[in-house]
Amino acid sequence: MADQEGQGEEGAPLSLSVSRALRLIKVHDSVVGVTVVGVMADAVVVSVRIKTEMPAAWRAAGQSPSGVRIFEDVLFCFDADYPVNPPAIRLRSDFDRAHPHLQPGSADSPPEPCLVIGSPRELLRLRGILGLVDQLVEWVDRAAMVQLIDPEQGWEPVRRDHIDDIVVAEPCWIRGLMGPEGGCKAFPLQYFAALENKQPNYWTILRASATIPLNEKLTDRLSYREHKAVRIGHGLALIAWPSKRPDGSAFVADRWFPETVSTVSELLQRAQMLGCRDHLEAKLTLLQSRLAKLKTAVPLPLIVMLLARRPYKVIKTHSEIELCPYLIEIDGGDDLSSASTKPVRIVAHRDDISTNLLRQASGDDALSNPAAWALIGCGSVGSKLAIHMARAGRAPSSLIDRGWMSPHNFARHAVFPGGANKDFGLVDSKVNMVGEACEELGSKPARHSVDVVTHMQAHKSLASLVADNAFAIVNATGSATVREVLGAEISHTRVVEVCLLGIGGVGMMTIEGPGQNPSSTDLICECYRHIWQSTDLADEVFRSTGETIALGQGCSAITLPLTDSRISMFSAPFTEKLIKLQADGMPDVGALILGRVQADGLSQAWTQTPVEPRIIVPLQSGNRQVRISPAVERVILEEIAKKPKSENGGIIYGRFCDITESFHVVGTLPAPPDSKFSKHEFVLGTKGLRPMLDKLIKGSGGALYPLGTWHNHLVPSEPSTKDMNTAALLSGMQFFPLLMLIHTPGGYSVLTIETIDKTENNLSFKTT
Repeated sequence: MADQEGQGEEGAPLSLSVSRALRLIKVHDSVVGVTVVGVMADAVVVSVRIKTEMPAAWRAAGQSPSGVRIFEDVLFCFDADYPVNPPAIRLRSDFDRAHPHLQPGSADSPPEPCLVIGSPRELLRLRGILGLVDQLVEWVDRAAMVQLIDPEQGWEPVRRDHIDDIVVAEPCWIRGLMGPEGGCKAFPLQYFAALENKQPNYWTILRASATIPLNEKLTDRLSYREHKAVRIGHGLALIAWPSKRPDGSAFVADRWFPETVSTVSELLQRAQMLGCRDHLEAKLTLLQSRLAKLKTAVPLPLIVMLLARRPYKVIKTHSEIELCPYLIEIDGGDDLSSASTKPVRIVAHRDDISTNLLRQASGDDALSNPAAWALIGCGSVGSKLAIHMARAGRAPSSLIDRGWMSPHNFARHAVFPGGANKDFGLVDSKVNMVGEACEELGSKPARHSVDVVTHMQAHKSLASLVADNAFAIVNATGSATVREVLGAEISHTRVVEVCLLGIGGVGMMTIEGPGQNPSSTDLICECYRHIWQSTDLADEVFRSTGETIALGQGCSAITLPLTDSRISMFSAPFTEKLIKLQADGMPDVGALILGRVQADGLSQAWTQTPVEPRIIVPLQSGNRQVRISPAVERVILEEIAKKPKSENGGIIYGRFCDITESFHVVGTLPAPPDSKFSKHEFVLGTKGLRPMLDKLIKGSGGALYPLGTWHNHLVPSEPSTKDMNTAALLSGMQFFPLLMLIHTPGGYSVLTIETIDKTENNLSFKTT
């Protein structure tokens, strides 16, 4: 059964929600009295007496040295929209306003404490009315002990919550204007005014620019246009900062004052407190004369920003300078003198978009300097990676892609069509569209609309496209050609590759090792081996099929059906890992990272596997190499140990890269049971060989295949005549060079031979 509604002092009924709130407030340990002092049609005003905690000596005096009394009467005003919105809370009118964490307001109105960083409405939802009372009690107790500012945390700036007039400005630029001497400079600003209310609210933008002279032509700069309920125009800003003290020391405003400025006269008084009155007053006087004959049908905004030097760093900044902005509406013929009662409005400052702001919002040090990196591939995955990183203040330093946007790209691309691009068939290069998006977020990556493969063929280097200090080159093309071409460059910059496998069910990230060992090509071979050995993954990657979608008639583009959200599921973890690599440095070894979307379509499972450096056996000509997985060598040594008095052998598999003419050996298959082992030779059998090779090739979708054989010699030696004859015979059975890997007590001998039209060609071997 519901409780009956309560009653006010004169018997007026209280709503059930307010009655419930008062019952809860009464049971709080620090509340000693609750009195309803007014009941109106749309509000209930309640006085709540709070018992404060303070030392005995202060209690004997009846109050703390900071003016907080033993019992503080606080007004709670419950509007008709309670409990959707919290009650307004006001302290007594004569409460000392020289406390931080007070909301700005007129000196004639009761002060409002700032109880939470964030939304009081959300606090009410999460902790109820007692949560608000808890915060109030803590605030009053800390005010009594003068602990509302903690120097260890920093100077508490004047609260400017719930202010409708906004100035957007980059604080580092503003603070950088301060010189050793005081000053005041004028700058242009843009503004947007919402005209829905009788008094327009201004959103002003103040960006780094040259100062403007306050001369006779000043009024030419002050223009505007209106469209429906919006006014957009050009206004003016004055930024003033303090002079030195008479003794030559910096002027430090070390006392906290509440924000009560409401007139030009009071603004100048506040400037006096902050040490910059003389400079501001001179500029206002000059401005008054310049605007004396201004005729305007609507008011124009003048932003005045005072820079206050505090005794220690302002909370959550790296500077002692606090920004204190105000707004004056200029009508023409305005009185801007020290006696002026012309209204001044308090303005809230918002940081302009910058890498500093984005890093801070992402939980990083705003002034950190993340290492440079290059992005190759600005398609679906690459664009999302670039924008995710740019939003974290870590945008790529260079973008490389030859592609142009097509209408279907916007189904999964991170950027949006707009402006001329939309009007003229969505035509623009991918690097331009991603680069412009990054610039909107405060970064300016270099744009290279080139085919990286063609560039590498011509220049044999990425040096002209990648910053010298780049910590990584991120390849998001998903292109095997790009991967292998990058592997042909001897570079000090390691490659990180990201792509989706199959039809978007698996994400892969590889990280090259130091000295490109393992390389991206080594890592993709390890990835194929890992997937082949996992039946579920192999089914997902090697044996899944998706229908292509035609995007036009005739020779049109095609694409695979894949949602934007699926790509985002992988690009976000890729970004998190890249941020960690950028912040903490690259690992000491290569890495293979695989993620998979689970059957529920929501969960993901990720694994990270260290990948050891390859054992490199150079071939005779050029930069050709045999790159052997240490796991393969361990298998070879184990097999040799099983037959210490005879030659042993088996099959080696992996991939051959015809761009670098190198072999990437990642696995072995056992010798068939009819193979022959003796002191002088190893003869590979054939029983069961074909099914075993078919299982490898078909099971990996052709990603892996046999490269040749391995066997050992019992003494240090080079390939024998029989080895060469056998290699020549076997090479005719495949369409790329055959690799014969020979292990000896002195290391590896390598024999490669390729048969073209049944003619032996390119016979080479080298002992290491």
